Amino acid sequence: MSVPRYRWQPTTRDIARDLGIPESAIVRFDHNTSPYPPDWAAAPAAAAARRLNEYPGANYLPLREAAARYVGVEPSNIAPGAGVDEIILLAARAFLGPSRRSVTSAPTYPLYRIAAAQVGAAHLEIPAAGPSFAQPVDALVEAAADADVVWLCVPNNPTGERLDLETVETIVNATAGVTILDAAYAEIAGDRWTDLVAAHDDVLVCHTLSKGFGLAGARVGFGVGAEALVDTLDAVRPPGSIAEVSSVLAIDALDHPERMTANVHRLVTERARLADALTGVGFTVLPSAANFLLCHVGSAAGAIADHLFSRGLVVRRFPADGPLADHLRFTVRSPGEDDRLLATLEEVL
Repeated sequence: MSVPRYRWQPTTRDIARDLGIPESAIVRFDHNTSPYPPDWAAAPAAAAARRLNEYPGANYLPLREAAARYVGVEPSNIAPGAGVDEIILLAARAFLGPSRRSVTSAPTYPLYRIAAAQVGAAHLEIPAAGPSFAQPVDALVEAAADADVVWLCVPNNPTGERLDLETVETIVNATAGVTILDAAYAEIAGDRWTDLVAAHDDVLVCHTLSKGFGLAGARVGFGVGAEALVDTLDAVRPPGSIAEVSSVLAIDALDHPERMTANVHRLVTERARLADALTGVGFTVLPSAANFLLCHVGSAAGAIADHLFSRGLVVRRFPADGPLADHLRFTVRSPGEDDRLLATLEEVL
């Protein structure tokens, strides 16, 4: 049986080996991760390492409590997971199946389609029209009327578009089943979805510590929703999917959100500078509320990506037969790394 798979990008180690350059010379503009390592993490990680001979507490109550404090809900409203990706896969197992149907727009995060396919559910992707690729809200509302799950990515990956609360609520109210709101970039967009969850018992908001918090390597996320939704997710959640060290780091990060705020401030400031510079080299930069910029670069997109790759700069490219064939996506990195990108673009352009 053929099972749909998510296709990861090559690892930094593999790229460095193939190019014959040090790993330190590779810059990942394709992963949407923070360029700033958490310099505070060594001490709590070392403390947690002394307990690695034991399994983590299966209910992850300290993590639930920290996440609840952060978003302003009760611990019973928190479903922990190994990043947003696990929450998405758990939601598909919990709310979809062979006789059910999910809906989303396109382009968006491909794991929604893969998660639905892995549980045998029907899946509808409603295409957004270029050049802005704004989400097709009217068509989503119409399709939501008989959907068991509507997947919403806010801000949307890979476009960076952020739907406002009124639009999200319109889609939620039209949805027959559950709305899964992927808020991976919520901290960068300045979004707080607590009131949405309080007003609707059929909404699950997915958060991660990979983006604004800069803990992508820890792989921790959590869903926020009504107790009944969380209980349904817990029923299909595997035991111990979050490592003890990862859980401890996540708790420390959630209890000190000022670190994240400082990280996000730097990213948002640099995003504006990078957007101006990419416009200056001739790209059409789509507005973004996330930590990446989607750019229309023209028919030379593949050649530009290849040239950057040869210099150790890895950018997100898209299938040649898809709607984003003439686009590239750039993660916002540090000013120095972005300057290296811009200088290399000047060479090829």
